[in-house]
Amino acid sequence: MLKFGLVTTLFCMLSFLLVAHVFANETNGRYSDTLSYDFCGQLGLLDDSYCYLNYGVDATANEINSWFVHEGGDNSTPATTKGRLRLGWEPRSGDFSEVDFRFKIRVKFPALEDRVELFFSDEEDDNNQQAVKAARSAELGNRDQAVLALQFKNNISDKVSYRIGFGRGSQLYTRARYSDDITFSPQSTLRYYAEANYYSGDKLGFEVLADYSHVFDSSSAFEISNSFRFRHKSNDWIWRHEFKYLVVEKNDTSYLFTALVDGISRPSYRKEQVLVSMRYKRKVLRDWMFIEIEPFILWLREENFRASVGLAIRTEIHFST
Repeated sequence: MLKFGLVTTLFCMLSFLLVAHVFANETNGRYSDTLSYDFCGQLGLLDDSYCYLNYGVDATANEINSWFVHEGGDNSTPATTKGRLRLGWEPRSGDFSEVDFRFKIRVKFPALEDRVELFFSDEEDDNNQQAVKAARSAELGNRDQAVLALQFKNNISDKVSYRIGFGRGSQLYTRARYSDDITFSPQSTLRYYAEANYYSGDKLGFEVLADYSHVFDSSSAFEISNSFRFRHKSNDWIWRHEFKYLVVEKNDTSYLFTALVDGISRPSYRKEQVLVSMRYKRKVLRDWMFIEIEPFILWLREENFRASVGLAIRTEIHFST
């Protein structure tokens, strides 16, 4: 039986696709200069489904963009959308029923000079989430939490961004984030940010992250990341230390090794879980479809750090307009 969080995520995603379908029907033909999906329905079941998904999302994004059209603005460039859908089964010792559905959609609005983005996802941020669902614990504040928000900047080149929307169980929230990077060499970069946020239920919070990456060559790189999040409601810090090593091969295949430890500061600075994994990812059948196979070992405090061995099998679809 699917857990409540997964059901909520599925409901949000299906609701979005339903709205996209409605907009696609209502706006059919209104964007003939920017949309061209007349070939949908002639490509076969797999490609037709993908085509209609793009059409619905594209029409929805352009309909929203049209709300902000104004004199002197960019009234001809269509809205751009990027997104992905992922469905996976992640059995592990002690739990063979873990099913995971994930999604992320970002829309930029040229009518607002790309200063505003619509963000719809099942995760608050990539940096706060684990690929393996069993490692996304509620104790660490990152378990099945759909987010619907608007993100904007005063200027497209500004380092400070603002976001307002719903997240963490439909809480109303807002945040301000300063982000920048330092380039030490063409191969080495330090990316960092600091933010303050406020949730209607969790109250005030803060977050800082530093992420160092080094590219060895066109096929390999590593990344070291450290983050700390403060929650006023529970008066504690959530921390994470993570290492990743990526290898990319020429035949659209990649291998990602991950080792991480994260935990909380109360009642003492202690780890809550440790994860090591090796993800194999490859493009299959179409340019927009990928499969992932990720064997992993997970140690959880709630399981007395007993080693739990698992294997994640996922299908991922990427789309853009």
